[in-house]
Amino acid sequence: MKHSVAIGLVATVGALLSFQSHATSLYQAVVSSTPKAGEYGSIKDALQNAPEDKSTYSIYIKPGLYNEQIIIDRDNVHFIGAGRDRTIIAKAIAAGMKGDNGKNIGTSGSRVVEINGKDFTAQSLTIRNDFDYLTNDSKAKDDPSKIKQTQAVALLLGKKSDRSAFYDVSLEGFQDTFYSKGGRSYFNNSRISGTVDFIFGNGLVIFDNSDIVARYRPNQELPLGYLTAPSTNEEQAFGLVFINSRLIKEDNRVPAASYALGRPWHPTTTFQDGRYADPFAMGSTTFINTEMDDHIYGWDKMHGKDINGESIWFTPEDGARFSEYKSYGSGASKEGYRPQLSDNDATKFTIENMLDGWQPIFLAAQNTTVKGIVSAHLMNFPAQITLSDQYGRKASTTTDKHGAYQLKIKDFIPPFVVSAAEQNTDCLSNNTLRGICMAALYAPTKPQLEQNINININPFSDLILSDTATASGYLGPQQVMSSPKLPLIFSAEEYASSIARFHQGFDNSLHDLGLPKHFDPVQYQPQWQPAFAQLTQWLWSNRNYQTKVGEVADSTLMDRFFQPLLVPDLQGKVAAFDLSAIQKRQQQVDTVPHRVFIIGDSTASNYPQAVAPRMGWGQTFQENFDTQKVQVINGAQSGRSSRSYYNQGWFRYLSSMMHSGDYLLIQFGHNDEKCDASSARRGPYDVANTCTYPNNADGQIQAPAGQESLSFQRSLEFFIDYAKSHQITPVLLTPVTRMKTMKGKNEFTVVSTHFTTQNSTKGFAFTGNYSQTIKDTAQANNIALLDIEIRSIELANTLGEENWKDYWLAVDPIKFPYYKDRAGRLDKPDITHFQEKGAKAVAKLIAKEIRQTPKLKTLSDSTID
Repeated sequence: MKHSVAIGLVATVGALLSFQSHATSLYQAVVSSTPKAGEYGSIKDALQNAPEDKSTYSIYIKPGLYNEQIIIDRDNVHFIGAGRDRTIIAKAIAAGMKGDNGKNIGTSGSRVVEINGKDFTAQSLTIRNDFDYLTNDSKAKDDPSKIKQTQAVALLLGKKSDRSAFYDVSLEGFQDTFYSKGGRSYFNNSRISGTVDFIFGNGLVIFDNSDIVARYRPNQELPLGYLTAPSTNEEQAFGLVFINSRLIKEDNRVPAASYALGRPWHPTTTFQDGRYADPFAMGSTTFINTEMDDHIYGWDKMHGKDINGESIWFTPEDGARFSEYKSYGSGASKEGYRPQLSDNDATKFTIENMLDGWQPIFLAAQNTTVKGIVSAHLMNFPAQITLSDQYGRKASTTTDKHGAYQLKIKDFIPPFVVSAAEQNTDCLSNNTLRGICMAALYAPTKPQLEQNINININPFSDLILSDTATASGYLGPQQVMSSPKLPLIFSAEEYASSIARFHQGFDNSLHDLGLPKHFDPVQYQPQWQPAFAQLTQWLWSNRNYQTKVGEVADSTLMDRFFQPLLVPDLQGKVAAFDLSAIQKRQQQVDTVPHRVFIIGDSTASNYPQAVAPRMGWGQTFQENFDTQKVQVINGAQSGRSSRSYYNQGWFRYLSSMMHSGDYLLIQFGHNDEKCDASSARRGPYDVANTCTYPNNADGQIQAPAGQESLSFQRSLEFFIDYAKSHQITPVLLTPVTRMKTMKGKNEFTVVSTHFTTQNSTKGFAFTGNYSQTIKDTAQANNIALLDIEIRSIELANTLGEENWKDYWLAVDPIKFPYYKDRAGRLDKPDITHFQEKGAKAVAKLIAKEIRQTPKLKTLSDSTID
């Protein structure tokens, strides 16, 4: 898990894990060839630790080669690989090798993976028998090292197996690659390769939209092999069935007419009167709408033993149930013995009919309606809806003007991720205004897939997806929608944990609104929408920004007044949401004579208790005013420049609360300065998404030709112009100082650092002084200026070399373990951010500056000295 779970969360997570135990493609265990903490080093180890109940046990098998021989006796095991070519289970073993008893292990003993449980599924991996068949085949007959029994099974479905499903799976071997001893199984979008009888047995197996690959055997007379060898019991209606598939060859060395479609296998069986070829094994193989390359020549015979032990031949005409329907390609033919199904007989070969009521999970959502409601305060409708399945298939529609949507999906494989975005919005953008984007993860249980599906999208669904995605290796929700890493793979534990955190934070408010105790923010029914909408209007949901790669990242959730609630990196701690308290605060905000709104960066922003004692000055600013006269709304956000604060949508949220008569305090600079394109890793991203350029020494704006919006002054003037046009009083603040001292001096002297100079790599397009640019901008626009940089420098120098650490962030990691491995501890101070004492001191400095600024006389009368 990404979070260490808070007290009281564990039991809730356990209950939700139990509830979600049958959800598809959410893993409970991870196997890695290079395991980290919490991961298994082998598939066997993961299986040995499966729950003793019959719940689905999903194992995510990371990329790697796993040299294991595996037997699965448990029901409801699910293998999820990272891709056919990335997750490989392999073992070199053949029937003629000796077992512990000194005898040949035989065909069944040669399997790499054996399934004896029910409802096994596997996806996006390879199971391979690495026995070197070709080298062994090339040895002389009298070579003592040559193995005579060359059957080498990759996958064996045992007699106790049933309802085994495979998607995007490759089975690789030569002779006897895949052996089905019974039960029903289904393959989709898969690949089975081999030479002799490499798909065989008496089970019912459907190969849907799959590739059957014939391999080359050098120095071998024709035929080179046989695709199938069914031993289907005569009372069983269906055997090996290939639908909408392709019979292809490994490469051009495989000659024409070298492989038979199959031959009838009558396995030697013990009866009361002796041991001989099973007369009841009337093999059944059918090809429907299957493309056949030129290596196919039809059907062939197979030998067995009679009651006297003599060799006899069984021909395709001797009762075997071999047939085709609408075969095509160079290997398709109706000449010779190529029995064809009639149109009427072909209707019996539907997947639903053959599987007799079992619907593999990979067949779910064949013609399903997905519907839901998008709930987001300020979101413009109609919005664009995009549904993506586990393998990246997409379906799209738009909502109505109320946020409701509906779309049909066919052949989509869960889990589903549904994204809602305002129209004409690039949800990955950080260099232009980004609209509101949210998404939801739906990981259904199997019964849920047999009905129409509700997938609602809202701030909570987005956060649940975000937590689950980031814990599973994604940068954030938006990367899931466009991820080249398929299949989409998610942690069941993190999914349950995030839902539990939602309930711990919001259950009281849900109860106050009359919503049910186990309210599901993704699956709720439409009758709960009016009450739920009342909750979402008090929240802001947004996507964070990952500076190292320049992309939108994980999600954050704040209340109406920008207090962090369920946000990343809170170590599992939950800030409970008090709806009644927020509503009371809103009443107070609506009735005071003056309101002060703050926009800025991390030096001013609000912080949750989990990162205490870190605090922004805006968090304490209210203490400097009479609450009956002034209410402060702090919208400052960590890591934002003047440009990214607007582009990432934060100003949109804040400005929706503003009206005439308000004050807007604007303090940027720390992040606007990030304009060194040559800086390692993040330089180009900073320039593209964050950087603004300061004025030159003459006070003239600097920016690339035709891009004046990239100047710091023009960026600040956007907020100033907005404020003036809405009869709001804008106030510019220079940024607070960093705790940097003069180099080469013995005395402790903090100096200004808010300027850039050209470096040896010529990384800056323009350089200059950011604090001076703020002063230039205030003068050019005739607005109030508070020079907080100079005042914070004075504060730092007054505190001196030791005492400043009580104000800026330099804390004992024993007392505050959050800072054990990060900047902010005593031996590695954070020279930019404050702890409580510093935040309050800076807030007082700003209040004092307001009192000394004539243009702010009305506001200064409400300050508390």
